[in-house]
Amino acid sequence: MKPLKDYSHIKGFNHSLASLDSYRHDTEVKNMGYAKRLTLNSCRLFMKMEDWKRNPAAFLSNLQDFMQIAWEHGITTTPILLMPYFTEGQTPYWMAEDHSCSPIPGCFFEENWEIGERYVADIISAVGSHPGLLFWDVMNEPSWHGFLLSVDDEEEKQRRYEMVWKFVRHFITFVRQKDPVNALGVGHTFIEDTEYSRTGEMVDIIIFHDYLETRSRVEATCKRAVELSEKYGKPVINNETGCLCRSNPYDMAVEMADKYKIGWYLFELMIEEEGSQWGHVHGIVYPDGTVRDPSIVAAILGFFRNRGETALLPDVNQEGHADKAIRMAEDALNKKASAEELLEAAEYVANLLEAGELVPMALPPTARIAAYRRGGKKEIKEIRSFLYGLTEQLKKACEIF
Repeated sequence: MKPLKDYSHIKGFNHSLASLDSYRHDTEVKNMGYAKRLTLNSCRLFMKMEDWKRNPAAFLSNLQDFMQIAWEHGITTTPILLMPYFTEGQTPYWMAEDHSCSPIPGCFFEENWEIGERYVADIISAVGSHPGLLFWDVMNEPSWHGFLLSVDDEEEKQRRYEMVWKFVRHFITFVRQKDPVNALGVGHTFIEDTEYSRTGEMVDIIIFHDYLETRSRVEATCKRAVELSEKYGKPVINNETGCLCRSNPYDMAVEMADKYKIGWYLFELMIEEEGSQWGHVHGIVYPDGTVRDPSIVAAILGFFRNRGETALLPDVNQEGHADKAIRMAEDALNKKASAEELLEAAEYVANLLEAGELVPMALPPTARIAAYRRGGKKEIKEIRSFLYGLTEQLKKACEIF
């Protein structure tokens, strides 16, 4: 797609093209169905060069299939053309124990540029004319990998930075030559990398990532992005943001971007399975369509929690139901009720606690109740202790003594 003057309408997500062995058309139809229901409209797509090396035809076929699925769901795609790549005999950084600092990628040496050129040319040839292509993301986070992070000597680090920026500028030019029509940008780690890399004049879109920890810091980045947008006369977009373990909540990140009319891509759409690298800290939707946190969904739809003076504290005992739930729980405990009677009382209490957001919701009490009900043999003593604890929480929350 030709460069747009404004990308503030973009509500995007990061997503990975499944490897050759695990790519499934039906799975991506389901995933993009979730994205459409969330009103998301663009996908920033990670890809593995190793898949292309192993089987170029299958890799490109999967890429074409994915982009068509996304487009049929009203979702554009911004493929990430380059990650740091490795020469023969090197271990890819995502397989290293400490992926940030080892090993040193070989791609930044000019004799290895041609590997990336062949890969990028293949992708452009395969999907450059696809109607769902929004823009090319020439490289993901050029300033965040082992080639730079593994060296402490400042002089040597600066020399390597210059190699990296030269590499990035070369590939901007290369992509432009191969595809003079579609827009392009670079997925910079920080907004200031636009200046450090001297790419502001070369790109169509100024792109940055933001995982900062407080509203003031995120807002300062947004302001700086707007300044650089005005300086270079280019639209701006944040195409990576949102991380639970970096004090960068999704709803806060979206709210600040919306305030400054900056389009965004959350990291990431799907919550990866147990044992994955990012499942515990990134993602919106589980494979079964449930969500991690409804506040993320609300933010995507433009609704944010009231943190102002007009916010009303919930009173879950306004109609006396806390009193009733506590009596029901105490009756069940006193008469040594059955497991199901205990769980029924527990759900009455738990629903009040959850509705009033009076308990942590990462693992809500009703999830534990559901687990007890799914289980085989019911441990009465454990369930009684659980119900007693819930009841005490409700008493404290409602000041019932």
